[in-house]
Amino acid sequence: MQVVEGGGQLTVVRPPSGGFPRHSHDEYVISVNLCGLERVRLDHTSFDVSLDEVTAYNPGQVQSCTTQVPPDASFAAVSWYVPSTTVESLTGGAPVDFERPVVRSPHLRGDFLAAARALREPAPDGHLPPAESAVLVQERLVLVLSRLLDLAAGRRMRAPEPADARIAAVLDRLRADLSGTPPLAELADQAGMSREHLIRTFTRATGTPPYAWHLSARLAEARRRLRKGEPVADVAHVLGFADQAHFHRHFAAAYAITPGRYRRLCQVNI
Repeated sequence: MQVVEGGGQLTVVRPPSGGFPRHSHDEYVISVNLCGLERVRLDHTSFDVSLDEVTAYNPGQVQSCTTQVPPDASFAAVSWYVPSTTVESLTGGAPVDFERPVVRSPHLRGDFLAAARALREPAPDGHLPPAESAVLVQERLVLVLSRLLDLAAGRRMRAPEPADARIAAVLDRLRADLSGTPPLAELADQAGMSREHLIRTFTRATGTPPYAWHLSARLAEARRRLRKGEPVADVAHVLGFADQAHFHRHFAAAYAITPGRYRRLCQVNI
């Protein structure tokens, strides 16, 4: 994993089990596949991603995938987690949605990978690239992002919160307490619905059921805390995981990296 100055984090992801379960990120996610094909479900749509395409997902979108690779190979992709401020700096502050999650452009893919390699690879003498090189890499990534905005983004406000005030209230409660998931019966009582109606209505509004949505929010908060250097055990406890192994399993399934390794890499790159 590498920190891009002013522009998020760049990493190679290698899911251990042939894909990712449903999850979301609080950043934009721009990716290209290095090895293998994907069958992606994003919110309420499904599509395939090949090796000559670039994907761009918006913050909060619920995503999952299965992968297909040649025999004796494992799936790998390069992903850039881009803060909203970086994207909006290119639009004069206007919020952005990527309307096309997949762009077929071998040239753009090549430019993205070239910038990623330049950031990740050490200089010939074995030292990290000098500050001037880091700035050049950042410029190349910004050019990739700018071109992707031209190809795939609509400069419009993202959809508002679900119109159903009952679901909005449930979301507010889930956001306010990431220390553990409230019982479904309590959420249903708060919304004035049966549990089944809540699950159906919540899923239709957000793309994922209440427990899965809240788990994704807790894992996103875990990433923020680990980036600040908080101990893995403390993060697991504060966010209500049964134990460190339980936290480890969910974090690795969502992000293809263990929480301990993620924390160490973030500290190295500060």
